[in-house]
Amino acid sequence: MSTLYTIQSESGNTRMSFSPKHGGLGTSLIITDNNVEHELLYFPKGFELESYHKVCGGWPFIFPICGRLSRADSEGRYLYNGKTYAMPIHGFAHRLAWEVLEHRRNALTMRAQESELTMQEYPFCFELILEYEISENKLSCKQTYKNTGVEALPYYAGFHPYFALNAPKDQVMLHYYPKRRLQYNQKLNDVIGELPLFKTPAALTLPELNESLVELSENKWVSLSFPDHSQINMQAKGVNDPDLFPYIQLYHIASEAFICIEPWMSHPNSMNTVRGARWLAPNTSEQGILNFEFMAPG
Repeated sequence: MSTLYTIQSESGNTRMSFSPKHGGLGTSLIITDNNVEHELLYFPKGFELESYHKVCGGWPFIFPICGRLSRADSEGRYLYNGKTYAMPIHGFAHRLAWEVLEHRRNALTMRAQESELTMQEYPFCFELILEYEISENKLSCKQTYKNTGVEALPYYAGFHPYFALNAPKDQVMLHYYPKRRLQYNQKLNDVIGELPLFKTPAALTLPELNESLVELSENKWVSLSFPDHSQINMQAKGVNDPDLFPYIQLYHIASEAFICIEPWMSHPNSMNTVRGARWLAPNTSEQGILNFEFMAPG
């Protein structure tokens, strides 16, 4: 059985649980309001943590890629230094067993590093550290990305939270500040152009919303508003680079009560196109910060 680590606010009304063994997956995020618990994370029916191997629910962290890869019409492939490597959608961070560095009442720090598994897919040495901290109705995650190798390290990380919906999708409104909307190819493994922006706030049933990838303006906040006037707000940026997470990917299944709002560093296939992939010099690091807050019904 997996060991779950729970962090909570001083009152205990805000708490989140994680499974470090399973990619550091966030397995529950609960807000208590007026003595009523609200589970904010979604899992599909029949989900079993012990058989978790792909991004399908909860609060996953994704690295070293976001989305899919394609090389010479071969899906899940990229070329580096004359050799072709295979890597599935969203990379491998969600498949790693993370090491717990520190666990306090309101904070959890986890680390992942290269291994024989990762070297088969990604020939680079790295250290990832996620520092989660929780307070009343708020959560933050400070990330550290470090190149511990001797070659420049290409990567683009992201988050893939599945937010549970307690209302019909036509009554849940999304709002953000997009600069442009990118156009996918038919297989969703590369970007081929741009599409017109749609206006927000927009209901989650808007057809253009699903599988939408947008580049945000300087304002990185994304909001979900519910008919009971509660609201979820999320923002991801760099500690030194405000534009570390320039993209938001949206995803849902019409018949399922969830929406994924995914802050990404780059668009799919950046390992092949090189457009947008971040490159860390040897023995250097950079940091990101993700902020999340829940606003109770007013």
